[in-house]
Amino acid sequence: MAMTFDYFMPVDCTGNTLDEYLSEAWFRDGPMMSRYEMIYFRDHVYSIVPIRVELKNFKFSKNQRKLIRKNKDFTVKIQPLEITPEKEKMYAEHKGRFQSPNSPTSLKNYFLEEGNEDSPFETWELQILDGEHLAAISFMDIGEESICSILALFDPEYSKQSLGITSMLFEIEYAQMSNKKFYYPGYVLDEDSVFDYKKRLDSLFYFSWDDFKWHKWEKFDIEKSQNIILRSKLNDIVVASGKLSENKLELIQNEAFFYNIWHNTFDVSSVIPSPLYLEWESPWFHQITVNYEFDHQEEKYHYLLKHHQQELGESEEAEIITENLQKWMMKIRNSAIIQQQNLYLLEELLFEQGIQTDFTKMFSNGNKLDGFIELAVEGKHLTMYISYYVNQKVFTMQASNDLRDITVDSFGTARDCARAIGEWFYRKTLSLVL
Repeated sequence: MAMTFDYFMPVDCTGNTLDEYLSEAWFRDGPMMSRYEMIYFRDHVYSIVPIRVELKNFKFSKNQRKLIRKNKDFTVKIQPLEITPEKEKMYAEHKGRFQSPNSPTSLKNYFLEEGNEDSPFETWELQILDGEHLAAISFMDIGEESICSILALFDPEYSKQSLGITSMLFEIEYAQMSNKKFYYPGYVLDEDSVFDYKKRLDSLFYFSWDDFKWHKWEKFDIEKSQNIILRSKLNDIVVASGKLSENKLELIQNEAFFYNIWHNTFDVSSVIPSPLYLEWESPWFHQITVNYEFDHQEEKYHYLLKHHQQELGESEEAEIITENLQKWMMKIRNSAIIQQQNLYLLEELLFEQGIQTDFTKMFSNGNKLDGFIELAVEGKHLTMYISYYVNQKVFTMQASNDLRDITVDSFGTARDCARAIGEWFYRKTLSLVL
């Protein structure tokens, strides 16, 4: 089954409608409703685990009751959403904590679609006051049977009071007093994270992306998360190919994937369509990638070996794709040796004509799988780049000035290529002097 990444702009998201969306693991994401299976957070890819609390049997733990008593001198005020300069200032101070470049620029933009003063949600706020001073505030969407926690902010001066967690406990208390069935505190991540305090809630259930049903938290198995599955599958490739030190593969946590999947721009970008993938970079700057992705036509997962947009191999088996990868590694290395040998021969022939070359000006173009080593010969008006293509057994010449590149010709032997370079270099071929 393919990974879930969905969002929409709701028209009405109150009462029973909100209850239904929340029960299907949709959650508030600014003015949108979203549900997505994976996230890039603080330079790491995780699986998202939506959670909810069944309030009927919920009980505060000893430590949670202790925290509530610790903050008993604060005043709690619950009222409909009201955006004020004081709250905007608190949001601005906290925005960096969200670690997302897509975070709304203001509290107003967080709750209201730009240009629209009417919200499809029934949003309330829970204020924690120290006298008249706003020490912390949290925001909730209210349904018929559910309350969904959205966002919590606090004054850094009160950081030792754990008011973020306290506001969550007060929200649960309010939900119980309002005879709600469920409290939705958002989500946690499959690996350890700053959201782990939510895992300590009683009567906790998680949403499974496998069957789209809610299960008791005690049954959560991290090995079934998409994040861990992908890492495990890619690690099979690393282990299989790691016998040779020069075959080192790097695990890429692909931040660009998340932008492209939301904007549906994979067709016009060179981004690998997977949140995690492996990359091998050759000494000549080739980037060969391995990712484990869902084939929508075959409706199954498979490994895909690629060089940029060119597919080099596909298989469901790690061993097969590893063998294919190693063949390409060897092919690139062998090709580089042959290219260098032929360019060295060309250099000798040019030297006989009195044309000095500088092999420090030999370049590698990792965008090509053949002819990727280029020798530069500088003339008065142009620089000529010469490559040797192993598969075709030809030399190619490409002229370049500040404005454009011009493919000149191809030659079957080093001597023919050297002769053409000499004619150009000594201005016998005027058509090349642009």
